[in-house]
Amino acid sequence: MPLRSAWPHEAKDFTPWLADNLDVLGQAVGLALELRQREYPVGRYALDLLLQDAQGRVVAVENQLDQTDHSHLGQLLTYCAGTQAKVVIWIARTITAEHAAALEWLNANTVTGVGFFGVEVELLRIGDSVPAPNLKVIVRPNDWTKDNRSNRADPTAWSWDAYVEELRLPQARVEVGRQLVEALIRGIEERDLAWQPVMNKGYVAIQRPGAYNVFIVDLWGNRVPRLAIKLPAAPDELHLASPYPSLQELWLASEREWGWTVPPGEPIPDLDPLFDLAQTYNPVSGAMTQASAPTQPREQS
Repeated sequence: MPLRSAWPHEAKDFTPWLADNLDVLGQAVGLALELRQREYPVGRYALDLLLQDAQGRVVAVENQLDQTDHSHLGQLLTYCAGTQAKVVIWIARTITAEHAAALEWLNANTVTGVGFFGVEVELLRIGDSVPAPNLKVIVRPNDWTKDNRSNRADPTAWSWDAYVEELRLPQARVEVGRQLVEALIRGIEERDLAWQPVMNKGYVAIQRPGAYNVFIVDLWGNRVPRLAIKLPAAPDELHLASPYPSLQELWLASEREWGWTVPPGEPIPDLDPLFDLAQTYNPVSGAMTQASAPTQPREQS
């Protein structure tokens, strides 16, 4: 079936659908994918989807509902450079022979540790069934292990010292991040949860089995450390009142992160309310539940 019968507009329809169904893309390319941001700005342009995989590698995704063209190939390279992506995925209705050859050349000749995928999307219907998308990988990296000596996306490559020395983050900001992560680890141990911290470039994710992020401690995206929790929907939709009314609150809809800035010098907030929320929406395994929170909003202290 024509792709635009299901997604009339690429940016308004297909990209949001893909962001909500990363398991479909992940199954096609063989990666566990997590959304970081939609329409991620790179200079004068905007990358459709900025993702990360289970190893913490940056994944850049560019979409087309038509056949590939030279303009999007140029944008793809711009996004790769602008995000320092280790995985680049080009999705289109048709990957032309010329552009498939270009992706294969990039896989064979570009910086070690960087891989390019070419993926075709089609919409199928059998009889009167509901149309279903199908993703076919046309081009994939030839050798993921050719040389990872410069792969800084490896979670073990980042440390608190590296945040200061390599990212040049202020020591006071990093110290707040360390205290937040240590408090989260204590909460995990007290509740006997199978969650663990994963250090990435500029932020620490608390992940549960399946590489699903539960909490984020972001040191790089703001001048002040940000503590955030993943939610299935906006706090207002879930009838949630902020557990930290004295802290600056921020809802990132594209990443479904509800966060608060924790300035250096301020005490680390009580994390019990966040763990209560996290355990409400995060099952032992599988995707986050869409179940609503209690209909009565929490009283602010």
